[in-house]
Amino acid sequence: MKKKLAAAVFTLTFAPVAMAQVGQSSGDFSRLHRPAPPPAAQMSPQATAAAAKERIVADKKAGRVPDRKTLQILLSAQSQFKDEAGMADTLEELAADYNDPADWTEIIDITFGTPGLRDQDSIWLGRLLFVVVPKVSPVDASTVGQIASQHGFFGDAMNAKAHGGQVDPDPAPRADSDKKTMADQIAQQQTQDGAYNAKLAEALYGYGLYGQAEAAAKLAIQKGGNPDPSEAPMVLGQALTAQGKYDEAVAAFGQVGSGGPVTPRIARLWADHARIKKRG
Repeated sequence: MKKKLAAAVFTLTFAPVAMAQVGQSSGDFSRLHRPAPPPAAQMSPQATAAAAKERIVADKKAGRVPDRKTLQILLSAQSQFKDEAGMADTLEELAADYNDPADWTEIIDITFGTPGLRDQDSIWLGRLLFVVVPKVSPVDASTVGQIASQHGFFGDAMNAKAHGGQVDPDPAPRADSDKKTMADQIAQQQTQDGAYNAKLAEALYGYGLYGQAEAAAKLAIQKGGNPDPSEAPMVLGQALTAQGKYDEAVAAFGQVGSGGPVTPRIARLWADHARIKKRG
């Protein structure tokens, strides 16, 4: 999976003119209370970005969702001076505010291409991809499915295959075998450590057993001792989201710490998705 930093970006040539127009459709109140942009002819990419950020801050202070055009202008300006971290932040804002599958695809693909991404992060991103993007790239689905299969998460591998991924060997026989022992695996959770319960929660989520995944993740957090302390709260948030417990899910994602360098963004993206689901 590669970064696709330019796909959602406007050409900056048009940004100064558009910048002067942003907010006019919201009426006189918007024009009076938003900061005026600098003269169009004098705006550098950095100045355009600064003006856009100022308007976004003003919108948020006024309790308004930031204007989509302003966010896209910011994205365009950031691309001109190669602020890739800033572009990722802006795409994250776009996805959270407007829930456009194209924005979700862009920010997820960028996150997939970020240095330091771990295999577990890829599985968590894949789970998000499968619920926020109606038509998933077969390449993306194949990558997620192969990683999930290699780590023994056969339910996730089957889900990737259902979204058009190619997984070799076929995860279906191993998933069927794993599910036959799932009752025994659940029965052992009280006597096992936190790491066992975190992995059990992951497997249960992959099979769509969200209530049991929630219970196993909570037990993992209670017991502690998992080498990856981000795992249990992350899968807990995912299981809660799948059950429509959105406020609890957001709180769980807020507890995700450490992990890898990309893990905090993945937790934020999942929390954004939970908030969107709550809005309906």
